[in-house]
Amino acid sequence: MDNNSRNWRCAEKGQLLAICALLLLQNFLVFSQKFAETTSSVHIVYMGDKMYHNPESTKKYHHQMLSSLLGSKEAAKSSILYSYKHGFSGFAARLTKSQAEEIEKCPGVVSVIPNRIHRLHTTRSWDFIGIHHSSSKTVFTGSNLGEGTIIGVIDTGIWPESSSFNDEAMGEIPSRWKGACQVGENFNSTNCNKKIIGARWFLKGMHDHTKKLIHGNGTSEYLSARDAIGHGTHTASTAAGYFVGDANYRGLASGLARGGAPLAHLAIYKVCWDISVGSCSDADILKAFDMAIHDGVDVLTVSLGVGIPVFSYVDQRDTIAIGSFHATAKGITVVCSAGNSGPMSQTVTNTAPWILAVAATTIDRVFTAAITLGNNLTVWGQSIDAVKHNLGTVGLTYSERVALDPSDYLAKDCQSGSLNETLAAGKIVLCFSVSNQQDIVSASLAVKEAGGVGLIYAQYHDDGLNQCGLIPCIKVDYEVGTQLLTYIRRSRFPTASLSFPKTVIGKWVSPRVASFSSRGPSSMSPTVLKPDIAAPGVDILAAFPPEGTSKSSGFAFLSGTSMSCPHVAGIAALIKSKHPTWSPAAIRSALVTTASQTGTDGGLISEEGSTPKSADPFDIGGGHVNPNKAMDPGLIYNITTEDYIQFLCSMGHNSASISKVTKTTTSCKKEEHQALNLNIPSISVPNLKRATTVMRTVTNVGNITALYKALVKAPYGIKVRVEPQILCFNSEIRVLTFNVSFNSTQKLHSGYRFGSLTWTDGKHFVRTPIVVRTLQFEL
Repeated sequence: MDNNSRNWRCAEKGQLLAICALLLLQNFLVFSQKFAETTSSVHIVYMGDKMYHNPESTKKYHHQMLSSLLGSKEAAKSSILYSYKHGFSGFAARLTKSQAEEIEKCPGVVSVIPNRIHRLHTTRSWDFIGIHHSSSKTVFTGSNLGEGTIIGVIDTGIWPESSSFNDEAMGEIPSRWKGACQVGENFNSTNCNKKIIGARWFLKGMHDHTKKLIHGNGTSEYLSARDAIGHGTHTASTAAGYFVGDANYRGLASGLARGGAPLAHLAIYKVCWDISVGSCSDADILKAFDMAIHDGVDVLTVSLGVGIPVFSYVDQRDTIAIGSFHATAKGITVVCSAGNSGPMSQTVTNTAPWILAVAATTIDRVFTAAITLGNNLTVWGQSIDAVKHNLGTVGLTYSERVALDPSDYLAKDCQSGSLNETLAAGKIVLCFSVSNQQDIVSASLAVKEAGGVGLIYAQYHDDGLNQCGLIPCIKVDYEVGTQLLTYIRRSRFPTASLSFPKTVIGKWVSPRVASFSSRGPSSMSPTVLKPDIAAPGVDILAAFPPEGTSKSSGFAFLSGTSMSCPHVAGIAALIKSKHPTWSPAAIRSALVTTASQTGTDGGLISEEGSTPKSADPFDIGGGHVNPNKAMDPGLIYNITTEDYIQFLCSMGHNSASISKVTKTTTSCKKEEHQALNLNIPSISVPNLKRATTVMRTVTNVGNITALYKALVKAPYGIKVRVEPQILCFNSEIRVLTFNVSFNSTQKLHSGYRFGSLTWTDGKHFVRTPIVVRTLQFEL
């Protein structure tokens, strides 16, 4: 930039600040008394991309703006919580409603939004998906185990003493790393090493929102990057934990534990705190994204999100969409959990096209426990309650038979205080889940309070096991529960004995889509298929803070899309290690187009909704992640930041509103089917009314000379034509474009139908899922 241009830009920034100061000064005297009497709360003043290359100049600009509003530098310093100055521009500050309205009028301010709270999306899995690291001495083909990459974890912090985070055989910290090891309560600089190369914690937004100190309020929380909840430790070790032999949870699932990229470095950003089991504020999340961009991470794993309804992608209330946009623009792959609101449709979250959203599936490992009845019949359930007990054969009863009040419906699922202590004492109690207000852990507490010694909990299909701890618990389905109830009703003195759970591998068809995993289509942008992909997320064994006993193994089972998310983040790091120049879009494409649609029995992957069925793209996106094939995808679909901007244009946002977010000159193009033509590795046509043509562009990343043929599996009732049907690549032609035309063969309004387009050269099979819904009339 020449001196004249630099001087002009400096003058422009000074002019903006002067205009803002005048606007605020006009209102300062009028509102000063009102401001003093009004309660303030944290607001995020979002200003889009940075105005200054120097972060300190950006920070100074923020303070000057706030000083003009509040009347003094001291008031501004007291009010401001964070200055966002690395990946984008803005700040979080305590403002009254009137102050927020006034500062929003300033030139350069995109929007001012109140601080909100988000929730977390709460071993064998790596062998199951094909990464066979038998020890720290083996090398996964071509990937170097993620060596040299940096995975950022935005979560609840980390337990650094876990053996998963030792830095044995770790390479040197990359020279590009700009992060820090922030000290705090029970966390000092020695807790970082060549594995955990950085740790930061962000509390100001949460602290101000709750109006109380987190520490000392009945929580075990630490004012540092140390993890009190365990969620962040679990996700970090899943993504990049080092090799740990004989890892287990109380003897269950014993084996070699490791993350997807064992030699990748970890950067920890603690934003979620032990309030309501994992609360995270907008202000803190946005600051974590800002610092991760500054620090130099390659991949971000973010296992949290908002609920339905979702916000527009240019709505600053979706801080994950905004933060991830700026991260992606800087070359960082952002992987997020798809949500735990399944199996209902249209519940998927984190749906922005630049985010890689991950659904959850089961693996081929279960923990079975036998229930042997007095008539010698044995039925089976599942449990992870491996606490030793000496029950032997004891009385078995049904909860309604031991109800404190026989007319009380609460006894059916064993709610607190509903059981008669005299009748329940010393017995195993059978309870049936009949409401969303009760679960197996709460039921076990009620049975224990009434003197019961064991619990059998019958419920609808719900993936994931929870430990009861106080008494042995076994989960069964309604069919087994009904068998047990029939035995109780027919026997004069029903009895039962409960076995300890045991680990069984390879005997159950898998993967299955988890019942809780959120489903598509996206309610915000149905032209973008979400979720993108599926990965293991049920009963995942990973590192966990010790439970306060010397017998703690330092590992625990957790379930959720929170667990599937770091699986994909670890694989993304493996791909980045092998292909360091690949963009986030290229990495996402490699994962989606090589994913699997078949289970261990050779049939299609199934999903557990209201009734079991074959999984479709709204359940698993492109399919179940296949890391081996993703390393060599053959072709990739690439996307630039400008492509994402034009997609936002297609959603009806004008150039001005988009420019405010990106702080770039945006010119929205008037193109037909613009939303359909975003170059993602899937095709979704949600409103097919007449013949429609979609365009895609692929880049050859395989053999220099290659010939790919198109294989089409058309959705039922849809005619699909691909032109050209053959793609020829050579040393001079690496990028080619093709068109896919769709036309309905029926004159009926239909639901979504599914198909696929696969390009193959005989070695690679580059599969693109297709989703089409025909509309023959307006509803």
